[in-house]
Amino acid sequence: MVIVFDGSRVPAVEYRRTAGPDVFRFIESDYLTGAYVLDPVYHYHLERGASGIYRLLDIAPDKFKRSRYYEWYYGRIGISDEISVILTVGAELTVTVSMGKDGTSGEAFSAHDESALKAHEPVIRTLLELHVASAVPRSRADVDEHSLIELLMTVAEDHLDVHLSRRQAEVALLILRGHSSPSIALHMGISAQTVKVFRKQLYKKCHISSQAELFARFVPVLGLASQLQAYGG
Repeated sequence: MVIVFDGSRVPAVEYRRTAGPDVFRFIESDYLTGAYVLDPVYHYHLERGASGIYRLLDIAPDKFKRSRYYEWYYGRIGISDEISVILTVGAELTVTVSMGKDGTSGEAFSAHDESALKAHEPVIRTLLELHVASAVPRSRADVDEHSLIELLMTVAEDHLDVHLSRRQAEVALLILRGHSSPSIALHMGISAQTVKVFRKQLYKKCHISSQAELFARFVPVLGLASQLQAYGG
């Protein structure tokens, strides 16, 4: 599948092809309506990570495979391994060409597969750059990750009647993305104990007691936040 990320707007799926089970069946209904906000590739794009070839877990948070998002999305579509060519273009665009194996294959990409792909990386990147220059429209106004947190605060208050501080909203987003408490502490520049305090406050405000409940409450809200992003806030 080829996806173009343009700032923090809703991603554009430019191409898809399967050989086997339909692993793209939730793209329109779930991924593009808001779930992409939790995806590691999307956040790698926002952080303007270096172009290259990466496995999904190379760029994912430390507890991503144990996150509710991973179980809810990747678990349902049946992807067992994924490797992507990621091309960062300028300050706003990222083009990704992702190849995956589903569970019915009974295998992951081998080290030889990865090496063979990387051997052709210069050619692949050059072709993608030429395609971007000729076919991909330029970005409109960008919305950074800080604005996403503010949008999350807004829609949580408007639609869940939950008033979150900026720090609590940031912790919520990082939990949903699959970060552990130590990883959240490192990301936010605070102690792990302070993260626990924010998490406790967050759960109390939302009247929940688990990550699964947090996910259930906030996934619809993420969809609303993505719609606000799509229309420039």
